[in-house]
Amino acid sequence: MKQTRLVTLLGWAISATTAGYLLPKLIVANGGSVPVAQLNIIITLPAIAIILALAAIPVFKYNRALKKASGVVAKRVNPFYAVRLVLLAKAIAIAASLFTGWHIGLVWFQATAPVISTAIWQNVAGLVVSLVMLLAGILVEKACRIKDDGNGTIGSGPGAGSSEVTPA
Repeated sequence: MKQTRLVTLLGWAISATTAGYLLPKLIVANGGSVPVAQLNIIITLPAIAIILALAAIPVFKYNRALKKASGVVAKRVNPFYAVRLVLLAKAIAIAASLFTGWHIGLVWFQATAPVISTAIWQNVAGLVVSLVMLLAGILVEKACRIKDDGNGTIGSGPGAGSSEVTPA
């Protein structure tokens, strides 16, 4: 699995920013009110980031043990757990880029409006917690990646990612 590229995250964020700016403009033009980030989303997004970071503690400990110890074998993380964690981190990073883009669009729309309401601060808070969730997703995904072993190949060695079928 390839690491999430910055271009992918930017693409989702730009699309969501466009929607976050144009959709409220359409709603307000038809007599509605600007969408505002509610308290439940302001609490839920950092809670997701915290839960992801807590789930990644074994991976962080393993990476720290590898950096400290030279020659001492650290307790390995279950590879199935690491794969599930990296998939979750990747999904959270993409979802967070959508939330970030949406809130950028809302804040942009509210900041350029003739009258700035106090509801802009709720959307700014939504933007900040979206960025926290995005950062957590990117950091956990990066921590779960297999490091380069120095000879130009990632995870080389007997049976490391080999797709060859050996006869029984």
